[in-house]
Amino acid sequence: MLETLLRDGFAYHDAESERLARELEAAADEARGSPPSWAEYTRFCVHTIGEHLRDWPRAARAAGAVLADQSPDDATAKAWANLALARLLAGDPAGAASAELAWLAAAPAGPVAAALELKFMLVAALVGTGRAAEAAPVYTAALCLARALGDAAPARAVAVASNNLASDLFEQATRTADEDALMRAAADAAHDFWLMCGDWTHDERARYLKALVANALGEPAVAKQHADDALAIIAANSPRPVDQTFLTLARANARRRLGDEGWRDDLAASDADASGWDNDGLVQWHAEERARAFPDLPPRQVAEA
Repeated sequence: MLETLLRDGFAYHDAESERLARELEAAADEARGSPPSWAEYTRFCVHTIGEHLRDWPRAARAAGAVLADQSPDDATAKAWANLALARLLAGDPAGAASAELAWLAAAPAGPVAAALELKFMLVAALVGTGRAAEAAPVYTAALCLARALGDAAPARAVAVASNNLASDLFEQATRTADEDALMRAAADAAHDFWLMCGDWTHDERARYLKALVANALGEPAVAKQHADDALAIIAANSPRPVDQTFLTLARANARRRLGDEGWRDDLAASDADASGWDNDGLVQWHAEERARAFPDLPPRQVAEA
């Protein structure tokens, strides 16, 4: 059960969070006897029960039930970082500190990088629960330290937190000038750190985020360049139809803002791709992004100028 749950659970964790939470709790005894599962199991507790259900005490109990009376090693240490995060957001600072110390002592990268990684995990969790304003000062300070550490920085944690923060700010209906600056910095950092730890797919997706941000900041030429670069990366590697559809939509937005009539072809191509999807979640996502980019156009149509 546990192996299937951890393999397939992400597919429905958003739409059926309570179902996955109950399944995680039911699998606790099996997880206790399977150290290789601890990091992923506790990550699901944090993300699904904590972020999606907003029930941090429950997330801390679920993670704690698996790790109680256990000891971390370099292969399982990340589970204690997840437990520390859940306990902190559940209002248990002493329990959080205990788990954090276990993480710092066992983390393969050493205590400095581990402590910094936990701060980015906190940022990601705060953003995931709609608390971006609280996350912002933590993020700014942690990013400065991460850049100073260079190759020793926990690149994936920085990239994930940066991506989430930029995306959350982008989706806000309104932003202050300071929030615009933070959104740009986070999108840039996400790309920088994905380049340190990811592959070409992370590169093109980070460029997509930068294209969205540039359009939102009124910089369509920059947005078009990011979209073009991302599409070129895909063309040089392997087809990614969904990514290409959204990149083409972002480029259509940029081209229209630039007065380039080619936007009509891009929008028509993006619409045609999305019309063929049978995944309701993707169809809805495309509709939302299309409406954000072209609020004056009717759905799934290219209006005459």
